[in-house]
Amino acid sequence: MSYNLIADYSQVTGGRLLPFLIELDIPNCILEPEAGHNQTFSYVITGQGGGNAEHLASFVLGISETVGAEQIKNISVTINGDAQTVRFDTANPNVYLTHANPDCAGLQFDFWLNRNNGVMTISFELTTPYEVGSVSTCLIGADGAEKYGLTIGGPFSLPDPPDPEDKKCFEEQACEKNTHKDFDVSVPVSIKPFAKPHRPHVHCLGDVKITPGIEPCPNPHNRFDFTITQKVSVKIPVEFGVKTCFDKTCVEERAHEHEGENEE
Repeated sequence: MSYNLIADYSQVTGGRLLPFLIELDIPNCILEPEAGHNQTFSYVITGQGGGNAEHLASFVLGISETVGAEQIKNISVTINGDAQTVRFDTANPNVYLTHANPDCAGLQFDFWLNRNNGVMTISFELTTPYEVGSVSTCLIGADGAEKYGLTIGGPFSLPDPPDPEDKKCFEEQACEKNTHKDFDVSVPVSIKPFAKPHRPHVHCLGDVKITPGIEPCPNPHNRFDFTITQKVSVKIPVEFGVKTCFDKTCVEERAHEHEGENEE
């Protein structure tokens, strides 16, 4: 499954800037643990500067909704090399699972990070290994601005369980005879198109325009009408795709004229 190793919000323009680079720290990850060991994810978030940019207040990693708090262990956070106190699954947490805002849902880290070369490292372990795929990211600025839409590798979904019918059986044969049978093999397929609209991005274009009204102003106590015009750009991101599902494979035996005959 393909996924991004970085999510660079310093290249995302419009509105208040949150110029931070998020990297999947592969050398410190254990994405395919051995049996009985935890899966480890590690990320590095670096401030890229910017004159009118905000500092970072929170980072949200959009991990799979099937991940429960009891599966998350050994969370650690450092800022500029200094270890931070992590409060998870407590009455006053600074790391927690949130699904209140669909655009910023997942595992949230509430730590302040300087926009100018501040470096934060985040790591956590999962007791149940997940497939690694593209998960959402969200940045929340110190003044409340939000940036989202970029993805990075993270806990995407549980791997498919092994098929209980996949067995290996061995028998001792007294002799060997050859015959053949025909089968119809089929698999039901269902396709469901989908479209996921995301929150629009709105920003102003150019200066505000004031147009005087048509009524004269004979004295200071009469009204004066005017019109204010502002050109507005609305960017509405919509994700389109198709969900394809395959049901269990069916095998049907077909009778033929040689059935039951030995073929040496």
